[in-house]
Parts: sequence; structure tokens; C-alpha cells
Amino acid sequence: MSKPAFIVDGQQEQKILQQLCPDTPVRRLNLNGKDAELHAAAKRIASLIRLLGNRYYPFVIIYDREDRSDSVEIIREELERLIKSEGINDDIVIGIPDRMIENWLLADWLNTQQQGKLMTTKEMKTFEGNNGKATILKHLPKGSRYHETVEGVNWFLKADVKNIYKNSHSFRLFANVLQNISCSWLNSCLKDIRG
Repeated sequence: MSKPAFIVDGQQEQKILQQLCPDTPVRRLNLNGKDAELHAAAKRIASLIRLLGNRYYPFVIIYDREDRSDSVEIIREELERLIKSEGINDDIVIGIPDRMIENWLLADWLNTQQQGKLMTTKEMKTFEGNNGKATILKHLPKGSRYHETVEGVNWFLKADVKNIYKNSHSFRLFANVLQNISCSWLNSCLKDIRG
């Protein structure tokens, strides 16, 4: 069984993974957004992999698509190529939420709707490619709040990974390459997903 380390975009993803896989290192990239360039992210990721040494495998990277025009698949391939061009030969797995982690959260629409008491009876049909955070904020009742590091983390922890897998192409691409990870949450949800 492999012992992974995670490298993620920001604080929200870090808090989620620290609760789901508590004995696993989770490092923040702190380098994303619509203006961040992939080569800069690759340099930072390579630096973090070197700092973590040869004690972990694979390195699981979660990096948001944001407003980039390229597809999730193209961004994943390019980011992997750029990381390897930095001299990294370690086993890496890259997940690219389409557009942000909230899109994976929205893929379990009923949970998100209930947790946030979202004011809509319309069932969401498209979870990818839109601004997930803006969608949540648009449907919140007046006076309610959404902080990604509080509500976003709590709602994600209550989400049903089977619904996320079923409704999110970008999550399926990510989950399908994760195997034998020493994180009980990931193993149980992958087992549920794969049957």
C-alpha cells in the first residue's frame, strides 16, 4: 500500500484532506487563480516534492482549472509534463477540478442544497465548467454565509463521493487513477465507486 503526500491549491483543500486522511502530509501550493501560469505551478510543485523527499508515493496534486480555456485533460497532461521537466521522476497523480473544488461539491447537489439550505428547487444538471463558488453564493438564503474554509470544508466532508463520481467528469478522471492509497477515506470511497 502506498503512502501518499498531497499538494493542493489552497487552505480549503488542505483542511478537507487533513480531516479525511489525517496521517498524510498535505502541503499548499498557494499559487493558482486565473493569472497563475502552469510553469510557475510546476516549479513550486517540484520544490515541494523535493522537500518531502523519497518518503511518499504517489504525490497527489489537486490543482484547479479556474478560468483556463484548456480542458481538464490538457491541463493535467501539460502540468505533469512541466513537473517532470523540473527533474521529478516520482509517481504523481493529478486531479483538476473543473473549475474549482466547489464544482466537485456541487456534483453532490442534494447534499450541497441541504447543507447550505440553498434556495432553489431546480436540480442542477451541469456541475463542470461554471463558477462553483458563485453558484453556491447565488442560491444562498439572505443572511446566510459561505466561507470556503468553514462551510465548504464541512459540506464536502458530508458529501456522497458516489454522487460526485457519477456527476463530475473531472472527479472521475482523478478517482480512476488513484489506487492502493493508505488513506482509509480514499480507499473506502474508491471501493464504493468501483464496486
